Amino acid sequence: MTEYTPPKLLGKRVAFSMRILPEQHRRAAEKAAALGLSQADYVGALIDRDYGLPNALDDRQNAEELPITKTA
Repeated sequence: MTEYTPPKLLGKRVAFSMRILPEQHRRAAEKAAALGLSQADYVGALIDRDYGLPNALDDRQNAEELPITKTA
């Protein structure tokens, strides 16, 4: 891959267009809705998870907890 150059920003985000199967789209829509996320946030969280980064999918029970409460 050549050096990454992001496309035009729309706010803090970039447009991401892709084609997936209808059943994949349905499952993504259902899962995103169940998690209270937009489909864009759901896909972004899957990408972050794949890279081992913090994301909106993992450890959801503590998602609203303030970071300072997790210190010793």
